[in-house]
Amino acid sequence: MANSATFWKKKILALLHDPLTKALDIYNHEIFARQFAQAARAIHDRGPEDHIASAFDRVPLPLERTLGQVRISESEFYYIHPLSGESIGLPKVQLDSLNKKITEQISELRELNEDDEKFYHALWWEIANFSNLSHVLPADTRIPNHSILDHIDLTAAVRATEDDAGNLSPALLGFQIGPVQEIIAQARKVIDLWAGSYLLSLLIYKAIERVGLSFGFDAIIYPYLRGNPFVYDTLTRSGVKLLTSPTIDKKVASLPNIFLALVPIDKAQRIAEECKQAVIDEWMRLVNETKRLLESDTACKIHELHNFEEFLEQANLFPSINYSFIRLPSNQEDAMNVVKTYFTDSEFISEMQSFLSLLSEVKRQGGYTPNEGSFYKFIYKVLTAQLAAQKAIRSFKGYVSDSTVGSERVPDAFGGGVRACVIVLDKPKDAETEEPKKDYLGTVNTVKRFLNRLLGLGVRYESTEDVALMNDVNLTESGEQKLRNGYIGVLVMDGDNMGKWVSGEFALEASKVLHEKARKSFENAELKELLNMKVFTPAYQRNLSRTLALFSALVKYVVEDKYKGMLVYAGGDDVLAILPADKVIPCANDIRKMYVGDGLELTVDGTSYKFEKGFVYKDGVLYAPMMGSATMSAGIAIANHKLPLQMTINLAREAERYAKYKLGKNAFAISVVRRSGQRELFGSKWEADGLDAIGTAYEITELAERLNLSSRGLYKLQAEDLTVVGKENIEKLVSYLLRRSEVKKKPEHTYNDLKTKLIAYLTSLYDQDPNEKLMPIKLLLTIRLTKRGDER
Repeated sequence: MANSATFWKKKILALLHDPLTKALDIYNHEIFARQFAQAARAIHDRGPEDHIASAFDRVPLPLERTLGQVRISESEFYYIHPLSGESIGLPKVQLDSLNKKITEQISELRELNEDDEKFYHALWWEIANFSNLSHVLPADTRIPNHSILDHIDLTAAVRATEDDAGNLSPALLGFQIGPVQEIIAQARKVIDLWAGSYLLSLLIYKAIERVGLSFGFDAIIYPYLRGNPFVYDTLTRSGVKLLTSPTIDKKVASLPNIFLALVPIDKAQRIAEECKQAVIDEWMRLVNETKRLLESDTACKIHELHNFEEFLEQANLFPSINYSFIRLPSNQEDAMNVVKTYFTDSEFISEMQSFLSLLSEVKRQGGYTPNEGSFYKFIYKVLTAQLAAQKAIRSFKGYVSDSTVGSERVPDAFGGGVRACVIVLDKPKDAETEEPKKDYLGTVNTVKRFLNRLLGLGVRYESTEDVALMNDVNLTESGEQKLRNGYIGVLVMDGDNMGKWVSGEFALEASKVLHEKARKSFENAELKELLNMKVFTPAYQRNLSRTLALFSALVKYVVEDKYKGMLVYAGGDDVLAILPADKVIPCANDIRKMYVGDGLELTVDGTSYKFEKGFVYKDGVLYAPMMGSATMSAGIAIANHKLPLQMTINLAREAERYAKYKLGKNAFAISVVRRSGQRELFGSKWEADGLDAIGTAYEITELAERLNLSSRGLYKLQAEDLTVVGKENIEKLVSYLLRRSEVKKKPEHTYNDLKTKLIAYLTSLYDQDPNEKLMPIKLLLTIRLTKRGDER
């Protein structure tokens, strides 16, 4: 099918069946669509895929087939944040000028790509770049929680599910690889951590690539792929001429270990097996390339000994691969049969029955007949249950080995439950005086160690000592660096409740995603229940993934450009970075502000990004939603650079768990290990009573430094023990201690500013950490430690 003469032509028409600017002039949008199709050297057309795609993403509305259909005028429409439900008006647009620009860009792409298949891929890649508003121009002004991009992508995906009989027969395919945490965590060096996450991204992409080249990359519902460097390389290698480059750094692991796709049911089994083989082939290519690299190392510069028989045997143990697919039913009876076949949960079946009854009532009141797109959230739940069941009964490949490497019978030093089969040499900085460190590794960890070299990516991470040198206090007036402050910070961040966001448990109810005029259609008793049902759709998942991709693309600039750190990975909602100690805490605060989309401004290569009220503005123009009401938590470890890195990372992960499970998420926790060995663990919500905990702590620290308030002054607050004094006496305590300090001799307005901020800070954060009432003081002292190091 994918090789037929008309396949890619139909995909092109599906991408162009509705113009990006549809919402800006509903009555004339067909004229715009024909104009864009003409620029693509095609004749505008729309088929049944449009109706199926609409059913996937929209709340079923009554009165669609009657004169009573709800209409939203240009002056009335707005966009609704798909995760928070907040509405926002769209800026005024010069429509004629925008349509002309889009027409010209389509024509330019067509001239660059004469072949239909190449043109389709180019159009898919570039169409989101035709307007800064692409991500917020709604597909349907009555249900304005998803963009026109989501609708045309899904329409093109459905178009590709035509079976040999010419009928659209979409199936939902889920595909995942693993293990994840075990592979990433097995590490001694920073490059090992990077390699684990990058290896998984690379392997899952090889499966995604098979789907994308067969049916179009719009067939992938999750994760979002526009701007991804893996896809860019695939397309450009295939001769596709593009106008823009990837938005994500090629060296950053950017994909999760799972994907979700729409494929034709009669080809689902075949494509799933092809995806599986593509993953295995890529893994074995890396294994064999590593083997050849070691074989060529006759001078033993990168390794000492090897056991290739064991090396190849272990290669078969990784990765684990699971997939499942289900045909999307076209009517209510088939949908119920699918659910009952796989579920006995009475509550879930009852929910399904209620939904089907409401669909019947909507149709009776003039709504459209249900189709393959109408039952998505229920079929998705069946599919994920199947994948979870496969994962739960994870089939372990048998492994028993008594092999040696040289004369030594030792395990892989990083774990993994296998024997070491290669002794890898880690060349020290001073090769003349120091012996190389030996790492006894199994196959997976050996491939990880050499992955950067195999792929030719040029990834380089500084030593932890080099990171520590980037603390500001280490820079002398002459520009030289001297290690006065040897502390570094490891930052681990993770989105809160991401499983519930992805599964739709936290999806908004219909009442919160409908335009207020459309909501009135459900005021009659028969349909009111539909307003309480969660709207979980492919567009919801695409938006979630697109937002995480945008977040991942921008995190690098916060970590590396603004705060001089090293980003190890940023896979969606997961972040691991290593930074100078004096920069790690404010870096964490900025990253969470970017994630939710509020309170941060950033400039990247001359382009400004402003995050405000759950949205991001690009060069002053509304651009895209961020995570809104979704939050994230952070674990920060601050330790001397000489502490083993793996230990520091483990401390950061422990702090992250503390933030999530002791502090209730939407929080940060800091684990501090002083050079003396003394250790502290404390944390707080990011905000309390509207106060930015970290931002205010730094303001107080700067004021205290300006007033020469010594750490002894802060220790006095700690010595008084806030748990004894009580929250109600904080103002008196602060006033008393500041009066007794040298600060009182400073200008009154500066003194009063410090006093006011300190009282508000201590009062707001008093109860934030149930295990550590002195948390506010410990945070101030820790900031001082990160800025100055151990004061002697």
